[in-house]
Amino acid sequence: MDLMFGVSMVLGIGPALALMWIVMKKYTYPAVEQPFFSDATFFLLFFCGLIVGSVLFAVMIMFHLASSMVYMILLAAIQVMVMVVIMNLKRFRGKSDSIFYGYGLGLGISCGMSMGIAYTITSLIKDIEVDASIVILLVIAVTMSMMLGACGTTIGEGIARNRLMEFIFQALLFLVAYDLMLYSVLNTGADGGLAFYGSCILMCLLAGGYFYYMMHLKLRNIVREVLKMEGKKRSDLRIGPCRSRA
Repeated sequence: MDLMFGVSMVLGIGPALALMWIVMKKYTYPAVEQPFFSDATFFLLFFCGLIVGSVLFAVMIMFHLASSMVYMILLAAIQVMVMVVIMNLKRFRGKSDSIFYGYGLGLGISCGMSMGIAYTITSLIKDIEVDASIVILLVIAVTMSMMLGACGTTIGEGIARNRLMEFIFQALLFLVAYDLMLYSVLNTGADGGLAFYGSCILMCLLAGGYFYYMMHLKLRNIVREVLKMEGKKRSDLRIGPCRSRA
């Protein structure tokens, strides 16, 4: 049982921490002399998200939300609204760092949910080995981290721009599509054939594409535009997609 819990922890938290490092290292010391966000606030929201994600997973299990497409759509709506409630504090409105805090919140929620899903499925496996179950758990953990991280960033953008409703619908649209694919994966299993593997591929394409769009193509421009709204300017913020340093 302890081994199962350890595997669940690695599968749940590992991808989120990796994505956190990949994105955030460009916006904090030593990449920039003055960080674009507060580490303390970022990790506070990450841990808030971890708790929220764990509660949402418990609700999903308790009320059998994964058994119905309608319930999975409802779950997506709840996930988005929880992010909105937490982020829609006066302290975050119209501030450029809110974009990063939304990202941290989304990653935390993905950790709580993917850990719960991983523990539930690994508890049913007799021997931990690299088979279809472990591979699909890794796919779920990585894609959920990408999707909820990108959705959190979208909510953070809406808060930062003071145009919340527009960005709520954008995040909800992508998350509903993702949760419907997750429903297919959880309910068909590896024996589901084309529906199962097709849903896995679509999950990877949707989550990976949305994450790349938000975190690589848009993030720097969003931060620059919100800083301009605040009457601020940063010389260390490059225009366009993130580029690695020489």
